[in-house]
Amino acid sequence: MIDATALLMVLGGIVLFAFARQTLRAIGAGTHDMPAGISAVAVTDFHVAQSRLGLWIVGLGVLVGITAAVRHRYGTKV
Repeated sequence: MIDATALLMVLGGIVLFAFARQTLRAIGAGTHDMPAGISAVAVTDFHVAQSRLGLWIVGLGVLVGITAAVRHRYGTKV
């Protein structure tokens, strides 16, 4: 069960990172429609933070997966 959680965390983080980076590329190319009343800097900051969060989620997923593998290897139960 912990393995599935780790996998979902890694995949979710990758999707979040990819979505944020795609939007940042569109902002840089000038093809992204900015919301009314919000500056381009605020939108860019939001997506930069979103991509960092995606990387943190991937890292946590890897850590959870390694922890589950070690616990499985040594036979300790959760």
